[in-house]
Amino acid sequence: MRAVLSALALVSFLGLATPALAEAGSGPSIYRALATARAFGVVGFKEIQFSDGKWEIEGRDPRGRTVNMHIDAVTGALLRMNRDY
Repeated sequence: MRAVLSALALVSFLGLATPALAEAGSGPSIYRALATARAFGVVGFKEIQFSDGKWEIEGRDPRGRTVNMHIDAVTGALLRMNRDY
């Protein structure tokens, strides 16, 4: 099953559910995925999907280029990254 979150829905979700999700501890954490994406230069998020144990993130870097990433849902490790030049 794929969960698709728009950037607006994600911002609303994080604003309302942060305390409850912060206690989760293990499992598929969107917080780890977002932290990894930001660490690799993603400043804006267009699409975020959870599929097959990984987060698939499409966003943009500071220069406005599209960035596609796959991030392990449990560890937050970057599995794949492509940038459009």
